[in-house]
Amino acid sequence: MQQPQDPAGVLEGVYVANVTPFRDDERFSIDVDAYLGHVRWLAEQGVTGVIPFGTNGEGPSVTTREKTAVLDALVPASGSLHVVPTVAEGNLPDTLDLLAYLDDQPVDAVMVLPPYFFRPVSPEGLRLFYDRVLAATRHPVVLYHIPKYAVPLPTELVTGLPVWGVKDSGGEAGYAAAVHAAGKGVLVGTEDDLPGRLMTAHGSISALANIVPEHVVALYGHVREGRSAKAAALSAHLLQVRAMTKQYAAPGVLKKVAEQRHGHPMGTVRPPLTPVPPSFDAAAAAARAVAGPTR
Repeated sequence: MQQPQDPAGVLEGVYVANVTPFRDDERFSIDVDAYLGHVRWLAEQGVTGVIPFGTNGEGPSVTTREKTAVLDALVPASGSLHVVPTVAEGNLPDTLDLLAYLDDQPVDAVMVLPPYFFRPVSPEGLRLFYDRVLAATRHPVVLYHIPKYAVPLPTELVTGLPVWGVKDSGGEAGYAAAVHAAGKGVLVGTEDDLPGRLMTAHGSISALANIVPEHVVALYGHVREGRSAKAAALSAHLLQVRAMTKQYAAPGVLKKVAEQRHGHPMGTVRPPLTPVPPSFDAAAAAARAVAGPTR
């Protein structure tokens, strides 16, 4: 089993829950060139890293073979950008298979979702799962707490395992603070009250950073430097942008707006998600997203 990691020494800053461009073909295949183009643009905007195949990356809709093909191209091209792949395979054997592949890759950490079909699951069952995860990887492990879609992870589980910490996409009062107080790392996975949540976190994993990475990076800097008024103003703007992305399936909106910003074709979403309708004005949405208080 791996040894506990120093949270501040591993992951810190703004990470992007980067979207996955799918072609509108028979199998909705992944456009790897567009994927890499989007990530290059994100790196140019100053983000710390990317989190491939999470929720907004439609990870549960992507096969393990597809993920390894993308990562084979992404990791060698990442340079100084951190790459923290999401492992969200829905069962233990596929989880261990993907971790075995990642053990040969120079990624910065792995983010592991528990199997998400059977609910409720006992803390003992979750511990049995993560014990095997930890024994199977040399990388720091970030647990993925997203109770809206998956099995929730009790704070006692996070703090009692030799993991780096947790991505908190639940937002429950006191959750991140309890994990942080126990010496574990926290990455905020929601834009709600981001300035407040960053006070008990090492960084954020942001969906909005797909379309306004410069704003999310600036907000992180304002919080870290104590510029509370600027942080509050920029956070209010990001909440408006977030509301805009919720009109339709969020990954689809993020792709259309990102395409407007950098010009790489971002394709569509994979069923069962549905694409944004042709009436969606991506250019106007991009303009609204970029507009905001002076950073």
